[in-house]
Amino acid sequence: MIVKGSLLKQRREQLGISQGQLSEGICHQSMVSRVEKRGHITSMTVLKALCMRLHIDISQVAELTTENHVQLSYVRELVECFEYKQAKKILESTSFMQNMEDMVMPEFHLLKAICYSECGEPQKALHFLQMAMSGTLHTQTGLLIEIFNEMGGVWIKLNELDSAKDCLERCLNLINSLPEAKAETLKLVIVKVYRRKAELAVALKRYTEAIEWVDQAMSVLPKVNAYHELVRLQKIKIESAEELDQQSEKKEAMLLAYAARLFSQDQKLEEETRHYRSEMDSK
Repeated sequence: MIVKGSLLKQRREQLGISQGQLSEGICHQSMVSRVEKRGHITSMTVLKALCMRLHIDISQVAELTTENHVQLSYVRELVECFEYKQAKKILESTSFMQNMEDMVMPEFHLLKAICYSECGEPQKALHFLQMAMSGTLHTQTGLLIEIFNEMGGVWIKLNELDSAKDCLERCLNLINSLPEAKAETLKLVIVKVYRRKAELAVALKRYTEAIEWVDQAMSVLPKVNAYHELVRLQKIKIESAEELDQQSEKKEAMLLAYAARLFSQDQKLEEETRHYRSEMDSK
């Protein structure tokens, strides 16, 4: 059976687990290696078990399926598109956690924390971030960065800026320790850390520094399917440029945000950027 081996590998690396950890109790490690490299597997039973352990829908890697259950990878997509209430509803359902492997529980708690934070419940978010941290292995660098980054975001919302700074410094130290190949696979995670540093700079009223972090984030932003993150970055730049009375910088940021909405054809982004067009036209 032809499968998307690269997608399996991407998901495994996202969770920060080795081929041996993924294959344990399911198959030999060499089979995982072959599937990732060659995109072919003969056993549907093994493929289902691997997908269940990775908490990814089998329909994303192979077409021969009638299963229609929601997986964490789908919830993550909702979160990336700011659909926090829908994601939160799924995560809170009692049936969702059935058959969930221990190795994906940190990601489950992380996504739950993000939803609570974005829905105005920062204390609950901190609780689930602590749960995520307690279950994360030191080898799961990407998840550790995401957890510390979200902690930083919650501390910013609570105006505990020293705590936020500490969390984000930990993120930067982890990023700086990444091998080049690993950093390449975590580009969007790194962008989010830089964006959070910009948010912290705004909270500290250091608007020039905020713009510098936005520009650094833009320099590594993935070229595909990163419209929501691009808009978030430009909103920070618009606010900072306004404070610095840098009208050309502000207009450029508005233009980028509005263009991202057009390319994405996303309703939420349309609502967020609609007023930029009229404001640009009036100047």
